[in-house]
Amino acid sequence: MSKDILVGLDAGTSLIKFVAFDLNGKLINQASVKNEVNFLENKKAEQNLNLTWIKVVEAFKLLDEKIENLKNRIVFISITGQGDGSWLIDSKGEPTCDAPLWLDGRSGEIVDKWRNSKSGIRYSQITGTGLNPSMQTGQMYHFKKFQPEIYDKTSKVLRCKDWIYYKMTNEILTDITEGCMTWGDFKTRKYNDEILEILDLKEMKSKFPEMIDNTKHVGSLSADSANLLSLNKGTPIILAPVDIVCSAFGSGCYDEKQSIGSTVLGTAGIHIFFEFDLDNITNENQIGYTGPLPGSTASWRMISNMVASLNIDWIINIFHKMIEEYGVIPDKNKTLKIFEKGVQDSKPAKTIYHPFISTNGERGPFVNVNARAQFLGLNKLTETFDLVRSIYESLGYACKDCYESFNANLDLLRITGGASNSPSIQKILGAITKNKTQVIDYSEQGAAGACMVGSVATGLEENFQSLNKIWVDPYLKEIRDYDENLSSIYQKSFQSYKEGYKNMEVFWEKFNQNV
Repeated sequence: MSKDILVGLDAGTSLIKFVAFDLNGKLINQASVKNEVNFLENKKAEQNLNLTWIKVVEAFKLLDEKIENLKNRIVFISITGQGDGSWLIDSKGEPTCDAPLWLDGRSGEIVDKWRNSKSGIRYSQITGTGLNPSMQTGQMYHFKKFQPEIYDKTSKVLRCKDWIYYKMTNEILTDITEGCMTWGDFKTRKYNDEILEILDLKEMKSKFPEMIDNTKHVGSLSADSANLLSLNKGTPIILAPVDIVCSAFGSGCYDEKQSIGSTVLGTAGIHIFFEFDLDNITNENQIGYTGPLPGSTASWRMISNMVASLNIDWIINIFHKMIEEYGVIPDKNKTLKIFEKGVQDSKPAKTIYHPFISTNGERGPFVNVNARAQFLGLNKLTETFDLVRSIYESLGYACKDCYESFNANLDLLRITGGASNSPSIQKILGAITKNKTQVIDYSEQGAAGACMVGSVATGLEENFQSLNKIWVDPYLKEIRDYDENLSSIYQKSFQSYKEGYKNMEVFWEKFNQNV
């Protein structure tokens, strides 16, 4: 039997997922298992490295059960996963502690001091990335200062995907998409000594793994892992980019003829695009992320809101708890349909909502751990669907705020994630951002993007432009132009949105001191 299956592994924070595609990018089957996150005191959020590997094995065995003769049909396995965080191993390749994740806030005070100094500005100039508590920088400094026994014992500093790749291949590597966004120069694509100097982490240099271009290296499955996974030894293994970059590839953002933004409206709001002119990249505001793209001279740029559709879930839960008091079991899908009709029938911008509902504040386009959600402009005439609509609108304001902070001049905005199922949200985002919008009719962009990178690495395809025709174009829905009249209303309310949260910063700080 010929090899005809490409497998993408997407190791998310809460879900480990294997997705099998045919050579034409069509999804064949998938399998997933839940991973565990430990939320601890002092804003700590961690995952166990060995348990994560066990979950990977479990997930693959589930996929293997679903596809006949899978082991002999796999062309390659390409690994992507959650970004940021610190997955630390010693000289024998064993974990030195549980991994602090991108959700972890232990280094908040350290990072705030850096950001408010010349060091923070210089760091952003070199990396194109703004310092935040999600990153290895603050986490490693925290270990150095408060847990030196872990810091000293650590031989290599990895990310989630790097750890899984190591377990599969015995190779200790990271890639340019994450290595440079944290510790390197996005232009030279190499680690940068000045960063270590300004952050007082000079000794970290020896802890860095080798950094590769994902399209120029193919690993092979070790004998031990082959036995564990019931696969053939030597099966090609690809270290793909971080999940957000893979999702952008899977959304067809790689297009040298037009600028395409990819907005994921899931639990978080993720906004990413590819920049082909590196001279356009500046980051004096110390926000978001920048990193090189594999197989290209371009860079990726991303900024993320802490939460997006979670705001919708929040108000749904409020309504549902009230309904349950009457002995009625509510249905989320029915509620969303009611919301959809209510929003369509309501008037725009009657109230302003700030979607900062995360307990960890906000990280894009501004960083403030004290940020809180709020409604502005309420009066006795405010109705239920005015509130719901303002929450939908807030997703658009946050999206526009993020892209503008990067001076992104987009030709098209592609929307994915759970909230993309709402025609109202698509219309609102288009009007607020003044962009044509388009929805993609599938949900596994991360795994698909990983396989696209794997296809270039293994020589199945020459470049990403040609891959778009196979992996992306068949799943694109119609392009929608934005409503000019609606847009003119939103341009005024957007300014109120921004002024509103800027004027709340002092209140947030005082409020949180009393909570």
